Amino acid sequence: MQLTTVVKLQTTPQQFAALVQTLRTCNAVCDRISQVAFHTQTFRQYDLHHLTYHNIKAESGLNANHVVRAIAKVADAYKLDRDTLRTFHPLGAVELDKDLLTWYVQEQIVSINTLHGRLKMHFLCSAEQKQCLRGKKGQADLLLRDGVFYLSCAFAVDESEPFPPQGVIGVDLGIVNVATDSEGNIHTGEQVQRVRRKYHRLRQLLQPKKTRSARKRLQKARRKESRFVKNENHRISKELVRIAYHRQKALACETLQGIRQRGNGLNRAMRTQLHTWAFHQLKLFLAYKARRAGVPLIEVDPRYSSQTCSTCGHCERANRKSQEWFECLCCGLKLNADYNAALNLKARGELSAALMFRQEAIASE
Repeated sequence: MQLTTVVKLQTTPQQFAALVQTLRTCNAVCDRISQVAFHTQTFRQYDLHHLTYHNIKAESGLNANHVVRAIAKVADAYKLDRDTLRTFHPLGAVELDKDLLTWYVQEQIVSINTLHGRLKMHFLCSAEQKQCLRGKKGQADLLLRDGVFYLSCAFAVDESEPFPPQGVIGVDLGIVNVATDSEGNIHTGEQVQRVRRKYHRLRQLLQPKKTRSARKRLQKARRKESRFVKNENHRISKELVRIAYHRQKALACETLQGIRQRGNGLNRAMRTQLHTWAFHQLKLFLAYKARRAGVPLIEVDPRYSSQTCSTCGHCERANRKSQEWFECLCCGLKLNADYNAALNLKARGELSAALMFRQEAIASE
């Protein structure tokens, strides 16, 4: 399994200027290669290399590997759409291969080939990141974010063999409560919503001003909201996987495809909440953490799970008295609506798990 980690570079003013110049030159080269590719309709990396390599290298003064990576970047960009001329941001990320980047993980130093030669600089990382980077041989993306350089690199981790589950834990995802499991644990989204409202009000206040100080404050606040939400999703997914692992149970998570399209008929405030809900990111985190821990993850159909009684199975829209409470009109069951939905997902997950293991047993015979 491939994961990605990001480390922060500590640069001197001279190193920073050299890296910025390298980024600008590489992306300017990408623009020139893109124009040649578009006008000649040459999109294969091999053909594009033979068409542009020598001229670009002579004109730009870049290292040969920088030119090769620029050609590869343009070829990748045209894999999605060949009908539009591709342009590249002057400070967009550039890929560094093993000849352009050398890791000294123990000393926390990297050596990067720039227009001003090889530069060695320190990087910051956690102990876990350091362990993951051991054995890493080059190949990373150089990024500039808010005036700071980072290296983003992929590394391989071993997956654990999934254990045979002794039950299923249903997980209901939501906006008010980010996640509610069938064990009764509720991960509230109140703090996330408070942070979102805070930065939404800040943007509404500062964007119309268009002054230099307003732009500086907006720039300073960039990505703070997304970093907070990402951290919360990491924390919640880690806790769910930990519970499932210790209790040797599978996780049953709802599929939420097309949910944004289904919310088009809602009012503006609800659409804003729905479109900023990072449920896909939470599911991605849950999936890769479960694979690392060996916890089976089952996706189930969530339709009518919030309107169905987890005890008698009666399904009716009127059962959902409010966002928070569920009351069955048939048997009179009263409990938290998200917890009731998690119990329904658990039951559907148990059925899916039984069918899955039955098919595996038949296939093994």
